Amino acid sequence: MGISRRSIILGSAVLGTAAGVAGWGLLADARLVPGRSAVDSLFGRCDLPGDPPPEAEPGLVVRASFYSASRARSVGYALAYPPGVKAGASLPVCLVLHGFGDDFRSPIDGLRYHRLLAAAVAAGVPPFVLATIDGGQAWWHPRPTDDPLTMLMTDFPVVLAQHGLPSSVMAVLGYSMGGYGAMLAAAQAPKRFAAVVANSPALWLSYDDARGANATAFDSADDWRRWGDPHTFLDSLRGVPMRVDCGASDPFEPALTSLRFPDPAAVHVTKGCHEYGFWRSMAPVQLRLIGSALAHKTT
Repeated sequence: MGISRRSIILGSAVLGTAAGVAGWGLLADARLVPGRSAVDSLFGRCDLPGDPPPEAEPGLVVRASFYSASRARSVGYALAYPPGVKAGASLPVCLVLHGFGDDFRSPIDGLRYHRLLAAAVAAGVPPFVLATIDGGQAWWHPRPTDDPLTMLMTDFPVVLAQHGLPSSVMAVLGYSMGGYGAMLAAAQAPKRFAAVVANSPALWLSYDDARGANATAFDSADDWRRWGDPHTFLDSLRGVPMRVDCGASDPFEPALTSLRFPDPAAVHVTKGCHEYGFWRSMAPVQLRLIGSALAHKTT
């Protein structure tokens, strides 16, 4: 039986489409076009080995707001207590900084950190409180009309004290934009932080790279040099217990692994992408580090 002209055309179209997809994938892998996460998902690079991280029935979650002079607006926050702990209990605090496009609710409602904390404490991790706060989209550093960094370091501790929570020594955990924010905050006052944990921190090696990825992250090259250049604050983290986790298919992985951290062993790159699933999978070991560091520093 002969092959029809229509079959040849259809076959060529399929081959052409396959070649186009493969070519797009190569370009995305080389970061010449957007869509690396889609390509990684297609080829299973975002699939995580093992079982999902353990969760448990959470404790009390207090949601409220306060007026932040530094941000010149009302700011939402949440306090997630371990199970069996009443509001007003004086437990150490871990600040939780959200990523770009998220807010103070995302670490609880999206990442379910309150359930991961409950499981960690049930497994023997010393108890502590997770304190999430809305940093807006100002990239956790001072801007002309919004200063989430000062809010975090000055305004929020007053609110924590009103809840009976200490803030002279804390830990900080963040993801993506919040991962950068966690490192930046700890670098401002390293003796104040018992531990810093950064998931896929949004770090760039130049202002052009930052502007190309997110034009709103920094106002100018001077703004990036002052607040965004990781070379200006990494060394300040020397001596602070730190853990940085990033997926091998995360767009921030190349910049992250090219940097010289005070403790290179603090950086862990494993299979995964820039997404909630990867950050949740890292939570058990991260919460264990935070709990142990807070217990050691506050006793």
